[in-house]
Amino acid sequence: TPVLGYLSRMSREKGLDILVAAYIEIRRRDSVKGLRLRVAGGCGEADEKVVSAAKAELERAGVLKDAEFRSNVTRAQKIDFLRSIDVFCVPSRAAEAFGLFVIEAMAAGVPVIVPPTGAFPEIIEATGGGMLAASGDPKDLADKIEELLLNPSAARAMGERGRKAVKEKFSADAMARNALKFYADA
Repeated sequence: TPVLGYLSRMSREKGLDILVAAYIEIRRRDSVKGLRLRVAGGCGEADEKVVSAAKAELERAGVLKDAEFRSNVTRAQKIDFLRSIDVFCVPSRAAEAFGLFVIEAMAAGVPVIVPPTGAFPEIIEATGGGMLAASGDPKDLADKIEELLLNPSAARAMGERGRKAVKEKFSADAMARNALKFYADA
C-alpha cells in the first residue's frame, strides 16, 4: 500500500492543510490505489485546531479512515515513521533556513517534495533526492506526488540519490570535515 508522509510541526505554517488538500485530490482522482496518509510531528495547543480542521476535511472527503496522525513522536518512532512511507512532503509556507526534516527523510532514502522556497531548492539541487512543487498549490502538489507514486522505480532511485548525497554532504562527519577545511583555509 503506498504511503504519503508528513513529519514536521502539525501547523498551517508547515502546510499541513495544503498536503491534506493534495491527498484528497489524489484520492478523488483514484489514480493511486489504496493511498494512505501518515502525519507525525510536534503538536502544541495552538496546532490542535489545525489538526482538527485537517481531520474534518478528510472526514468530509470520506478518507479519514486511511489517514493516521501521531503527535510528539520519539526519535525511534520518527525513524520507524520514515521507514514506513514512500513519499515525504512538507509543503511549508515558511521560507525554511535549512529544513532538517527534509534531510532526515532523504537520509532514510525517501524521496521528498517541497516548495521552491528557502533552502529547499538548494537541498534538492545538491542531492537529487526530491522535487519541487509550486508553493501553496494543492493540485500541483498532487500532480508531483502522483508522478512519484505511479513510478515506484523512479521514486526509489530518487530516494537512493538523496540518501547517498546526505551521507556524503550532510552527515556529521562531512560537516566536521567541511568546518575543519573552512578553518584551515581561514
